[in-house]
Amino acid sequence: MKLAIIILERIELLEDLLSAFLEIGIEDANVLDSSAMGHIISENIPIFAGLMDAFAGSSPIRKTIIFTVSNEMKEKVIEVSKDICSDIEEEKSGTLCFLPLEDIIVLG
Repeated sequence: MKLAIIILERIELLEDLLSAFLEIGIEDANVLDSSAMGHIISENIPIFAGLMDAFAGSSPIRKTIIFTVSNEMKEKVIEVSKDICSDIEEEKSGTLCFLPLEDIIVLG
C-alpha cells in the first residue's frame, strides 16, 4: 500500500480530479486546504517581504489530496492525474508523490 499525496496548485482542476478518482475506484480521499510556504513567509515575516515579487502570478491557495492506494492502482492514479493536470501551455498544476505504508489500522 501507498499513501498518495497530491498538492494541487490549480484548484480549478479539483472536481475533475476527484471525479476521475471515483471512476477508477478511489472513494476515500481527503481534501485539505493548504498554502504555499513562500507566500506565508513573504506575507507574515517582514524580513522576507521582498519575496512577494517572486511569487507574483501564482496562487497562494492549494488543495492537498491524501488517500491510500494499492500498489496495483498506483499506475492508474498517475495516468488519470497526468491526463487531467498536464497542460503544456499552463504553469505547473501540482505535485503527486507516493509514500510506502507499513501498517494500516482502522480505528473504531
